[in-house]
Amino acid sequence: MGTNLTGETWGVSPTTFLAGYLLLAVVVTALVCWYRARVVAGDPAGVTTIDGRPEDVAHLNGGPHLAVYAALSAMHVDGTVVTSCRTPGQVRAGGPLTRSATGLQRAIHRSAHRLIPGRSLRTHAAVAAELARIARRLESAGLLLGASERDRLRSAAVLPGLVAALGLVRVLVGATNARPIGALLLVTMAMATVTLLLGARMPVRTRAGDEALRRVREQHPELSPSMHPDWVASGPSAAALSVGAFGLGAMLAAEPAFAEELAAQRAVALDGRG
Repeated sequence: MGTNLTGETWGVSPTTFLAGYLLLAVVVTALVCWYRARVVAGDPAGVTTIDGRPEDVAHLNGGPHLAVYAALSAMHVDGTVVTSCRTPGQVRAGGPLTRSATGLQRAIHRSAHRLIPGRSLRTHAAVAAELARIARRLESAGLLLGASERDRLRSAAVLPGLVAALGLVRVLVGATNARPIGALLLVTMAMATVTLLLGARMPVRTRAGDEALRRVREQHPELSPSMHPDWVASGPSAAALSVGAFGLGAMLAAEPAFAEELAAQRAVALDGRG
């Protein structure tokens, strides 16, 4: 039913309801966007956390997958990991680790005591533990969104969803009673779209994380793929930072043979984060 003696749905005229609903939609959308902006802001003081940590840069840029490839790049330069000449993508431990080896590189060296696929390294317990430690460090620094922040972002989509549901109910009742619903339907669809976008759009980095990554790239333009950096001359840490800051394209530009042996071209196509 939904009409009163005046024939108006819920006792409110279509024009009055539309005006109120439009105001509600605007206010709710603005509040949710403001809330999301606060959640994804991160901590500007944490942008220097990744200084001197190439694998942290890689994790921030491309997740655990890229962090492993950054570590492998450094290990390739210092000879502590070698690739298979017969099977692309296979790696194994090479020479003894250096004093400067990171925790992730040590974990990879232990895990790759025999030929294994490079892409599967992150599933090994020791490597996974080091990657988790890097992720926690980035989250604590306010550069990477943790599970709790992502849950808060998902929860923020509930409110516009409720507004969309209210509009839908009004549209259905109005249609049943032959009331004008065109404008209300458009606003309701807009709120439904906002709800879907807010629920689907889940950033990985905070704005502080984006700034930290931009800062590293600006400080080290010589490591970008366009410069075709010389990893041997630059050293293991620079090789890891090159891949960490600029992605696997840096490996393809600097060490195409190593990239081919590591099947990095395929990894570029499969890696969805950057």
